[in-house]
Amino acid sequence: MSNNKNKKICFVIMGFGKKKDPETNRTIDLDESYKKIIRPAVEACNCRCIRADEITESGIIDRSMYALLYSADIVIADISTYNPNAMYELGVRHSMKKYATIIIKEGVVNNPFDISHVRMLSYSYLGNEISNIEANNKIIELKRLLNKVVLYPDVDSP
Repeated sequence: MSNNKNKKICFVIMGFGKKKDPETNRTIDLDESYKKIIRPAVEACNCRCIRADEITESGIIDRSMYALLYSADIVIADISTYNPNAMYELGVRHSMKKYATIIIKEGVVNNPFDISHVRMLSYSYLGNEISNIEANNKIIELKRLLNKVVLYPDVDSP
């Protein structure tokens, strides 16, 4: 088994818990998409997955978060519900790094103009949860994207 220190770091930008989607007025459990899609895909690519609520360092969490936005090999930004913090952090990442940022979102709805031209991976809830079939399909798609941005870095920042 490889050492955690040698693994590429994937920092995940997203809200936590259950949030209302302003476009559809549905409640989305962002923790479920993290646990059922994002984390399994990242770990299957032998990368270390970190979300802001998992930062265990003492001190000001913002410093660790900004350091990860800059230093992470890959960033996945789940912009479901257009969480203001997630959108801000995505903008910070785009201004710091030219590549290795993947945007995902629940549902296929209008996206903010500034990122409407950026390719996104979308996933869907079946009622109040993500089905196992949907999760497995999206893990495969996300793994493909993760491998692509690592092996063939290409500018994905606007």
